[in-house]
Amino acid sequence: MMGNKTMSRRERVLAALQHREPDRVPMHMTITVDAYKNLKAHMGIDVEEDLKVGRWTGVPIHPAVADAFGLDVIRLPNPLDKGKNKPALRDPEAAFIDEWHCQWYEVPRPGGGFYYEMKNPPLANATVDDLDDFPWPEPEEVAEGAEERFRETRENTDLAIMTKIGGAVFELATYMRGMQRWYTDLALNPEFAGALMAKIAEIQAQRDINALKVVGKSIDILRLSGEDMGTQEKPLISPKMFNDLVRPHLQKVWTTAKEALLAENPQGKIMLHSCGSVRPFIEDWIEMGLDALDPIQVSAKGMDTAELKESFGERLVFHGGVDTQQVLPFGTPEDVRQEVRKRIKDLAPGGGYILAPVHNVQGDVRPENLIAMRDAVEAFGTYPIDL
Repeated sequence: MMGNKTMSRRERVLAALQHREPDRVPMHMTITVDAYKNLKAHMGIDVEEDLKVGRWTGVPIHPAVADAFGLDVIRLPNPLDKGKNKPALRDPEAAFIDEWHCQWYEVPRPGGGFYYEMKNPPLANATVDDLDDFPWPEPEEVAEGAEERFRETRENTDLAIMTKIGGAVFELATYMRGMQRWYTDLALNPEFAGALMAKIAEIQAQRDINALKVVGKSIDILRLSGEDMGTQEKPLISPKMFNDLVRPHLQKVWTTAKEALLAENPQGKIMLHSCGSVRPFIEDWIEMGLDALDPIQVSAKGMDTAELKESFGERLVFHGGVDTQQVLPFGTPEDVRQEVRKRIKDLAPGGGYILAPVHNVQGDVRPENLIAMRDAVEAFGTYPIDL
């Protein structure tokens, strides 16, 4: 869609990931099913696809839609996903039970659409001794057809490819234990908290190894997980608790994933997704080998984009930054345009920025605002940045 450019989309993204200035700021987004259908209808795109709604009601963006909209990054489904979610037999009202035995329920959203929420945490009453007997998932091999899908996308498009494989440790422990009990564990029962994270990390690291041997050569950005560690106002745990208790387990997974990715694609980068006010952790994450951070929740305390760029811009790539709490759902196209301008001004100089909405685009975001975001990247994102 965007013309007058000198780089392919993959070249553009790789330049940004390497802290070089590309021809323009690269763009990406993830989107929920209703917003995706609305955008395709607005753009007059009729492409046949089997929309598989994910845990957060997101859907993969078809390469033809990515091309028409002007995206530079496409996120492919987890290559380990074999469609193994099954009905939750313990409660017929649950939508599905995942491989970690967490039950997910479909919850309607005001104004239409739905969300999945997790209930009945499977380890709510477990002790350390119970962990050995829990039916942990096997670190399985890639799904049938995954290698071909990644290879064909690599060969037949110039899109940069992102995916997630192993997944979360800290956040998954929250689901398996239940939020109140998990945070009590962190403070009062660190033996259990550490043992649980160690079990999860071992499986997640092996999953990354298994899959990256097969599809790693096609991956530009490996999204480590969703490890949401911030509220709107502050981190969920202290930096000391993070370093003392959580960091060793994340380090195991991150180091394993990065080494396995680089063995297949020396230009590959690892990216962490962590929502909220996470500024106090960033220096530690860089020390742990993190290349890129998503989503830069700009409405959260301490997540000022100009300050983040000044403090970390030479060592960390930023992905995200376009506000999804107020601007995209409730703003005008001009509001969106000014939001994009600010994020490009703050984060793009010198490279190291991939513009994207802060989180999955929800169904209440008008297609006109997404078009305004795209057009603003064209208007303000050509290098050299002069805003």
